[in-house]
This record gives sequence, structure tokens and C-alpha cells, in this order.
Amino acid sequence: MTRCSTSCKNRFCGLIFMVLYLRAILTGLGFLFNTTAPHIRSIVRQCIFFIRKSGIRPAQSGLQKLLSRLLACYQKISPKNSNAEPETTHFIAASTIHPVLAPVNDPSQSSPIQANQLQVQVSQHPAQGSSTSIDSRSPSTLPTEWDFKRFKPLAPQLCQRYKGRVLVRSDIETKPIPAKKKDFSETPVDGWESVVHPEGALYFYDATRHVFTDANLRSKRLLKAINHLAYQLLLKASDIIDDSTHLVLELQAKEDACNYYFVQHDKRLLFWLQDFDEPICIYEHVKGVKSDTHIKIALEAQYWMHCELYPSNAPIQPQIATELKHVLLHAHSDFLTSDTSVAPYDLSTLQSMLDLSNNLVEYVGPLTPSSDECVELPAHLMCVLARLMRLFARSKFLNFYGQASARLNANQSVYEVEQSRQKGTFRLRLANVFLWGAPAAQYKFLKNTWVDNILNYPKWYKHINRLNGDWSNVTIFSTVMLAVDVSFLCAPGVINAAAMVIYLSTMCSVSSLVVSILLAVESRGWGTDSAEGAASFMARMIHTQSDVEALAIMYSLPYAYLIWGMFCFVTALGIYVFHSTNPATLVVVGLCWVAATALTLWPAWWGKFVITPWSVPSRKGGHVKETV
Repeated sequence: MTRCSTSCKNRFCGLIFMVLYLRAILTGLGFLFNTTAPHIRSIVRQCIFFIRKSGIRPAQSGLQKLLSRLLACYQKISPKNSNAEPETTHFIAASTIHPVLAPVNDPSQSSPIQANQLQVQVSQHPAQGSSTSIDSRSPSTLPTEWDFKRFKPLAPQLCQRYKGRVLVRSDIETKPIPAKKKDFSETPVDGWESVVHPEGALYFYDATRHVFTDANLRSKRLLKAINHLAYQLLLKASDIIDDSTHLVLELQAKEDACNYYFVQHDKRLLFWLQDFDEPICIYEHVKGVKSDTHIKIALEAQYWMHCELYPSNAPIQPQIATELKHVLLHAHSDFLTSDTSVAPYDLSTLQSMLDLSNNLVEYVGPLTPSSDECVELPAHLMCVLARLMRLFARSKFLNFYGQASARLNANQSVYEVEQSRQKGTFRLRLANVFLWGAPAAQYKFLKNTWVDNILNYPKWYKHINRLNGDWSNVTIFSTVMLAVDVSFLCAPGVINAAAMVIYLSTMCSVSSLVVSILLAVESRGWGTDSAEGAASFMARMIHTQSDVEALAIMYSLPYAYLIWGMFCFVTALGIYVFHSTNPATLVVVGLCWVAATALTLWPAWWGKFVITPWSVPSRKGGHVKETV
């Protein structure tokens, strides 16, 4: 009995102490309803938590009912004066409430946000359309010191959206659709908006802080980690960012670290708070990148890739659509009038792109009367614009656009090349002798098509299709030669010397047939369906100058084997004919043989040593496609 009365006295004293504590706090604030709502909500929650912890049931505690009503009243508080500035409060850096960074008009004059204090804006309205939401504002301890090891610079080209796929379990039972259910929306994430990419990918966007992430923020653990990391980055970069700056976060395997990059929309570039130590991925392994203007083009290509990955909430100037149209018009005309155009696509593809740009100009034109006002295109249209701009920005970077060493012809290298390497090594010259000059022609094609590890896809596609046709014809000729060789062996009176040469002709015909079929089959996997696939194939096949020569020799084998088979057959036929001892037969056949041989070799000699006057050189050193 004594122990029970003592417990009741302790609880009663505790309640009196809480009432006096709450009254003192409210009196110290000076007024009740004009004080900051987050402070009072925190105090009321602490009081309710203390009452429940003390063991008093809700029915027995009138104070808890009063505090609950007071908390509900404070949650409905909103400023009545619409002209007043939004109410903000200062929290210690241990808070996880989203920071709101004031617009920075002049980065040189903006003062950095202190590590122990951060200006934040508190949302006083619950999420619309749902009574519950994932709360990201639970208290947690956030370190105020900058730890550079937890943040790694990222480029849009290295994003794991298309690699780190989330797989669905096939053994999940199918649940029935509830009756009378009309709302199928997901539970909203506090402070974040879920956005669906036109391709179907889900990502999240914080409109207050301008932060993007592909992490699934419906997981409270990931949400807490992203908010923590975004807080640290925005705090560190507070003196150099403004309203046109966006932040992209990608969680690492360890969820306490992330990859990141900042986007500056008004300048079309990316930047980081640390040195980007491995820019080779942005440069796409292009060597000799030194100029700032050249680096700016590479960053612009990455910027457009970002807009392609996150097309929503990307402010652009409306004249960009017209700029794209002008770029496509020039590329179309350049490819049409020059054999050595650096345009990355053929005429049909450029025409399709030009049609798309016309539609974009028609849509963007009437959106705003002022060209200085930024607009936000629908996500689907923004993807189209960003992808086309990225492709041509990448082409400019690869061709050293705007540099003293700019590539003006597709077959021109921007690097110093040894004069001896231009004609090939001794191995190529030796193979050229034994393979009837075919390797030299193939080497010239490869050297003009694969320049500085850059593939001229229109020429590559056209040449590979022509090679496929040639190999198909070679298989027919090789089959005919094989039948002729076998028939020759069946002829009566064939001497041993002629038979031996026919055996060589048969071997060459079979080799030509087999190699032609193999190359024709393998050419289907050489990436002829896309420029990226063809470039990947060439990158796998060619690493050094010797690889170019080896590929040229391989392309020459079907033709060379066929010619050797024909040569051996003609030799065997000559042995068989001239084996006769009749002088008249030898004279007549000998004269005809010499005449036929001369006329046969004449086209080959003419094409190799005589310059044809049909083409007119263009200003770029190439040739126009028209003949005169």
C-alpha cells in the first residue's frame, strides 16, 4: 500500500512539473499562436511521450488530451498575412529538415552557410491526397564536418540506371484487386516527388532543393541516407550555387557514401566540389585534351546527357530548338556535298533528325514571347532535344571543334603520325604482293574510316554492305571454280604436273568458299545496325597499327583465294595445252594466250596506275559526289 501511494505521488509530481515546464516555456516565448510551430510541436510531443512513459492511460490523463488537442491546433497554424515573408527557423546542423538555399545573384558576394546553423523552410501542410506519408524528418545526428571520402564525383555517362536493375520475384502470389478502390497512387515521400522517365524509369526529385536521385526513397533507410548526403553537399556548396543549379546523387554500395555532380543549366555544364581525377571517361579516351574551351564542349555533352536522364524540371532557353535545327541543316548540306564530311550520320538519318527539330521549333516557338525566358518542355520532347544535342556536342568534341587542330575532314588525324605508318609496314607490303593487291585497298579504307579511334559510320556501313555483296559473289564463283577443277581432273590424259596444279586450284577454291561464308556470317555481328555497335566492334578488333593491317589482310582473303584458284586453273590448262608437240598448235595457241593475258591484265594496270579525271576536288580536300 505504501509503495503504491509513493508511485502515485511521483506521477502526480511529475505531471505538475510538466505543466509548470510547459507554462514557463510558453510564457518565455511571449505569445502562443505567433511563435514558431515546430518548436511547440516538439515540446508537446515530448510531453505526450513522457506521460505515456510514466504509465498513465489516456482515459485517466486530461492533460494528455489537452496536449493532443493543442498539437492538432498548432498543426493547422498558417500565416494570415500573404504579403509577409515565409516563416523560417534556424536549426542546429543535427536536424534532417531539408535546407532551403537562398538564391545567389552574385556568387562572389554570397556568404557561406555556417556549419552549425542552416536556414530551412518548414512545410506546415500535410501531403495532399493522402493522410499518411513517409516522414523523412525524424531526428538524427548529422556530422557537420566535410568528409570528402564519402563523396565521389560522377558523370552522367557513368550513371548506373541501365546497369543496376531491380529484378522482380516471380514467386510472389497475385493478390486480388480490392473492391471500390479508386486511388492507386503510391504513398508520397515527404519532400520528394516521384517522377517517371519517358522510358519508364522511376526517379525522385526534391523541388525545394533541386535534387535528383535514382535511389528508391520509399525505403526509409535510403531516404534518410539521401537527405543526409544532400544536406552535406548543399551546405558545402552554398556559396557557389543558385536557382539554376541542380544536384544529382547516386548511392554507393555503402549507403553512407554517394556519387554526385552539380548541374548549371544557364551555362550548360557540370561541376563538382572536388577534382575529377579520372576525366578520361568524359573525354571518351580522347588524348590531347588541354584547352578549357575543349573541356567545356565535353561537359556540355555530359550536360545534355543529364537532361536526357532527368528530362523533367530542366529549364532551357527556347532558342535551343532553333540552334539544333541550324546544326542539322549544316550537317545535312555538308554530308550532301562532301565525301569527307565529319557529320556523324548519313543523309536519311539527318533528314529524320531535321524533321524532329522542325516539330520542336513549332512547339517551342509559341510558348513564350521572350527569348530570354526559360521554359520547361514536356519530358518526352526534352528527351528528344537533349539526345540530339548530346550527339552533336559529342561529335564536336571528338573533332576538336574550335581548336587550332580541328579535324576538318573525316579521314584526317589530329595527331602526329609517322610517314612510314601511312603506307603500312613491311608485313602489309609483303602480303599485298602475294594477295594480289587486295590488302592495300582494304587498308586504305580502314585507315580513312577508323581515324583516331573514331569510326566514320556512314562510310563503314556502306563499305561493309558492299563487302557482304562481294563475298556472296565470291561464294558463287568459288563454287563454279570447284566444279570446274573436279571436272578437269576427270578429263582423260591429264598429266601429273597439271593434276598437281589443279589440286592447288581446288584447295584455293574451297578456302575462298569457306572464308567467304565465315566472314559473311560474322559480319552480321559486327554492329552494322548502329554506329555505337560498329564502333564497339572496331574498338575490340583494333588496338594498334598491326591490328589494322591484320584486319585488312583478313578482308582480302576471299578475293585473293579466288584469284589464286583461277591462276592455278589457267596454269594447269596451259600445261595441258602446251604439252602437245604440234608446232602449229603451239604457235596459234601461244599467240592467243599472250593476247588474252595482255587484255586481262590491262584493266588492272589501268585502274592502278592511271588517275581518273571524273571527280572534282572540294574545298575540304575531298570530292563532291557529282561527276562532270
